[in-house]
Amino acid sequence: MPDENSYVEISSVLVNPEIFTRPYTCDVSKYGCNSLCCYRSCLATPEEASRIEEHLDGILAYLPSGNREAIGNNGSVLANCSSQCPTGCVIHEDEARALRRNFNGSDFRCVLLFQNNCSLLYTTSKGIRYCAVHSYALESGMAWEQFKFSDCMQYPLSLFTNEAGKQVLSLQDTPFLQHIPCLRNPAGEPMYKGLRKIIEILLGEEFYGALSSYAERSLGEKQVRSRRAKSKNANRVVADHTSRKIT
Repeated sequence: MPDENSYVEISSVLVNPEIFTRPYTCDVSKYGCNSLCCYRSCLATPEEASRIEEHLDGILAYLPSGNREAIGNNGSVLANCSSQCPTGCVIHEDEARALRRNFNGSDFRCVLLFQNNCSLLYTTSKGIRYCAVHSYALESGMAWEQFKFSDCMQYPLSLFTNEAGKQVLSLQDTPFLQHIPCLRNPAGEPMYKGLRKIIEILLGEEFYGALSSYAERSLGEKQVRSRRAKSKNANRVVADHTSRKIT
């Protein structure tokens, strides 16, 4: 991740400039990744879990019986830490550090695992794994970006407050997740475009307008400089070719 000194400040938020150029798309079918980013469930606060559990009957309807039974026996979509990880917390330190920043010190725990996968995942008839929370939100006419756990929703973005009290919009760069296809083989629009709805939910439409204006202005200037450089190089080639002919 670039040093924060290289970030740009937009509407009082420090922004990692990578989001203006780095492609990103979340397409489970395209990558055939089987929701690999849900490799061992996400993390959530008790408040988020309570909000999701208000819709639990509808969400459980997407899940196979084993998952439903596991959640029912557990009494919550949130794991009991001592039961799920009896030898101690297995959250990777990179991830834990990122999440402490994202949740600003709030209590958070893993969502319950079932057969070493997120208990809220289900497999379609085509063999593709989907999130039941995501599917429920879509089919209920809700904005999934507002409904899902914030840990899931904002990935791979990271919004946090730094030690100086400044809000920072950056990327989650945990090294142990670099094998995920959408990060290893990036495709699609630049992040600031492809993740527009997420950014608007995190920081508001007014902020996104300022972010987009900066991006268009900045990228436009770079394109102009690039065209000028190409034009100068072309002129040098022509001049060199002409001088050789004269000689």
